[in-house]
Amino acid sequence: MIKKLEGLNKKLLSIKEPNLDSSDPMRKAFRQFMGIVSELEKAFITMRLSGGRINKARNGGFAGGAAALGYRAEEKELKIDPEHAETVKVIFRMKRYQKKSLGEIARHLNERKIPTARGGKWYPGTVKYILNNPIYKGSLRYSNESYKRRDLSLV
Repeated sequence: MIKKLEGLNKKLLSIKEPNLDSSDPMRKAFRQFMGIVSELEKAFITMRLSGGRINKARNGGFAGGAAALGYRAEEKELKIDPEHAETVKVIFRMKRYQKKSLGEIARHLNERKIPTARGGKWYPGTVKYILNNPIYKGSLRYSNESYKRRDLSLV
C-alpha cells in the first residue's frame, strides 16, 4: 500500500512511526515483521472463535449468526418466535397440501402484507430458501457440524 501511495506522489502518515520512508531497509523489515505478527494474531483469534462455535454446535447449541424466520436468538440460544413461525408453517402447508408454486406463495404473502425476516418483499427465491432450509425440520448446521433439535422443528 505504501508503494502504491508513493507511486501516486502521496504520503502516508503514521502516529506510531514518524518516518515511513521505505528506502530504509531496517524500517521496512520492521514494518513487514509487524504485519506478520498482526496477521498471526488475527489467525489465532479467528481459530479460537471458530473452535468455540464448532464446539457449541457439536453440543447442540446455537453457534450464532442471524436467526432464521420463525426463530429469535435469546440469551445466546435459539427460540421459536410464534408469530413468525406461523408464516413458515403457512409456506410449508401451501407447498405441500395446496401444491402452490413458489411464485404463488410469494404473491399470497405479499398480498397479505406478511413481512420477510428483514421486513422486505417476498420472492420465489425467498420461499424456496425457506422450504429448503433444514432448520425448519429441526436440523441445525454450523460449518461441517450438524445436529438435531426436535424442540426447534416447525414442520
